[in-house]
Amino acid sequence: MLLGCLLGVAAAAACSVIDFRLGAVVLAVVPAGLAGFRAMPPPWTEVWVNRSKTVDITTCLLFAGLLVGLAFLVPLTR
Repeated sequence: MLLGCLLGVAAAAACSVIDFRLGAVVLAVVPAGLAGFRAMPPPWTEVWVNRSKTVDITTCLLFAGLLVGLAFLVPLTR
């Protein structure tokens, strides 16, 4: 899971060279993907224990939405 996050951050950094907003959207895909992974049936979700599935999914999707929203609120300075 950590490797997936690090690969997502590296991909976002590479895309940020092209466009800041594209990098933010790529970075937002990481927590959204984690939310999708968390929503899968029990054999795949044994990584998480003692936490509510709904809270994890909501937190990841909220974070992804905030990243994208913040990226489009920041004005471009070129």
